[in-house]
Amino acid sequence: TFMNPCVAQRRYLLLILSSTFLQGSSFVASKIVLTELPPLWLAALRFFVAALSLVPWLWLRRCGRVAVGTAVPISAMPWLGLTVIGLLQTAGVMAFLTLGLTQTTASKAAILMASNPLLVALLAGILLKERVRPLAWLGLLLAFAGVVICIGMQSVMSGAIGYGEALVMAGSACWALATLANKRFRLTIDTWTLAFWQMLIGATALALLAAWRGELFILPAHTAVAFLWLAIPASTGAMGLWFAALHTGGAVRTSGFLFLCPLFAALITFAISGEMLSTHEMLGGVMIAVGIVLLSRTPAARPASRAASLEASL
Repeated sequence: TFMNPCVAQRRYLLLILSSTFLQGSSFVASKIVLTELPPLWLAALRFFVAALSLVPWLWLRRCGRVAVGTAVPISAMPWLGLTVIGLLQTAGVMAFLTLGLTQTTASKAAILMASNPLLVALLAGILLKERVRPLAWLGLLLAFAGVVICIGMQSVMSGAIGYGEALVMAGSACWALATLANKRFRLTIDTWTLAFWQMLIGATALALLAAWRGELFILPAHTAVAFLWLAIPASTGAMGLWFAALHTGGAVRTSGFLFLCPLFAALITFAISGEMLSTHEMLGGVMIAVGIVLLSRTPAARPASRAASLEASL
């Protein structure tokens, strides 16, 4: 059905703002829960609970009590695409991120994760044939400089980037690949079915990895609230809204809004604990923000040609 462009734009902004706020809150909640749970079990349990929270909705939809699209039979599911996205988006991103959060701050991790538009833009031209305009490249280069300053110029020049920061950047790379995989596979299932299966597949992989590492866990009652927030609004909600926004906007444009995650994370951290960003982190964050503004002001990327569009869908 036709949607007024202004209404569509407002809907897109609502999706991406809601998703990035919830994603930003997840960095703070993760730091709280990591004081009690080992990182890989935290990631696995988080997304098992997140996936299970969608079961009632999926059951009602399959029974015809929720009129949203058509339920896809299990045998007709695009399992290859779901597996690739699940292993990248949930298992890869969350394994590296939660391990990294044990060695770095929530605000810095959020800023580094927000740098993945750089990778998305570089890979989108190769894999999706998306053209990145000169103004967007200027924004991306400015954002990259901001990331370098955020980490610390001396650390980059000496090669002494912290272990935690390196892990978070690996998670950012997995997220970029997952974003492109989602656009390339062009899955025909609805947003919440995609979120359910990719979270379940990723959580299973994380649980197997945690068991292989011999991690043990007990979840104390006093961290239950933070964990439930992390598992449902900051995982189920954020993931579903993210896939919906990605379906509406281009891969490069949508990923550009991820800079809002560190902004929200910093605001939430300050509200809870009064923890402020360091001077070089704030300067780097501002540079990333300006770069992302330049990126978002460019028109949405289009495939170079119809043939390229068909090639990207294979």
